[in-house]
Amino acid sequence: MVFGMEGRGGLVVNQIRTRPTVVVTTTISRTVDGFYSQIIEEFQSRGYQVHVVTSDGPEVPRLRKRADAVHVIPMERAISPVADLRALLAWVRILRRIRPELVFGGTPKAALLSMVASRMNGISRRAYFLQGLRLEGTTGTRRRLLATMEWLTSSSSHVIVAVSTSLATRYQELHLTAGRSIEVPHCGSSHGVDSDYFSPMPRDTSFIRSLAMDPEVPIVLFIGRLTADKGPDTLIDALQLLRAEGINLQLLVLGAKDEEDSSHYQTRLEACPTPVRMFDHLLDVRPYIAAADLLVLPTRREGMPNAVLEAAAMGIPSVTTTATGAVDSVVDGETGLLVPPDHPRNLATAIRQLLTDPELHQRMGEAARSRAVTFFQPRDVARAIAAIALDDRRSLPSDPVTARGSSHG
Repeated sequence: MVFGMEGRGGLVVNQIRTRPTVVVTTTISRTVDGFYSQIIEEFQSRGYQVHVVTSDGPEVPRLRKRADAVHVIPMERAISPVADLRALLAWVRILRRIRPELVFGGTPKAALLSMVASRMNGISRRAYFLQGLRLEGTTGTRRRLLATMEWLTSSSSHVIVAVSTSLATRYQELHLTAGRSIEVPHCGSSHGVDSDYFSPMPRDTSFIRSLAMDPEVPIVLFIGRLTADKGPDTLIDALQLLRAEGINLQLLVLGAKDEEDSSHYQTRLEACPTPVRMFDHLLDVRPYIAAADLLVLPTRREGMPNAVLEAAAMGIPSVTTTATGAVDSVVDGETGLLVPPDHPRNLATAIRQLLTDPELHQRMGEAARSRAVTFFQPRDVARAIAAIALDDRRSLPSDPVTARGSSHG
């Protein structure tokens, strides 16, 4: 903003007063573009200019229109010492030039680099946005390395913002906070769910037929990366159990197949006697959710699964697991069903229960929609995230009635 000031002799001079800056970062551009828009808008509404730092990608031109500035730093998702050191040096240079009020780092690699570089540059507000725990499900040297990286990220931050209560609890149990405060914004989630956009839609039989699926046969939907962490082995085994019981259904799979083990699971699914249709990353998943009878996510670990909230907002109940993060997304017996991870028989039983009890299915779908609308509005979630990151407790949204799953008490 430009303000007129009266100088000596009555001469009016102009002085430019720039807005303070917040840096928001994720490792890849798809993440910040797809999931951080409300957070960016919230910081801007508070009078900050927002600089996004991410790797190059097709989303960068769109980000340049949304953020006040975009800086591209190549960052590898995998551990790569040479590339990581090069990226850290680039981070130090950028932050030295920008001198932001706050650095808000999400996703493991971008968070680690940004928190370390921020601390090196003496930036006092450094918020680590914890959206999951990669070390769960790993063992040995890799687990110890990932734990060290988490501890280093935490120790370089001033606060940790965790997207679910169970994730925050598990992080503390593993002694990864490095003495930093860890807080869950509002009822959790990274960005909530737009319940106007994700709202109930009529089942379109012509669309279902266009997918080469039978609209008369129940459709079970899986949304997520095709990789071991998401539990595809458990899902395939559960489908075989259901088929042996005479339960007729179809499986619809939506998600990227870009992990090392994706081709293995794709081959297994293609060989499954249950009819399966698979699609990669989609810009609009709503018609696919509306086509489904229920969402199944047999995951081994999550932060807070967006797919469950999106399905809930559309009135579709979910079957997921008691794994970290997933347990927070469903109120067991009310908005869906929870089963232990890696238990195909429990998963098959839960799927059968929802597919064969129309009254229960409708009641849970309505309750899921109500919970999503009440507790996971994007504006409320973004306000809480920004308030915690900026140490502005006065602007925190009013505490809601607990939205956590029944396993939390």
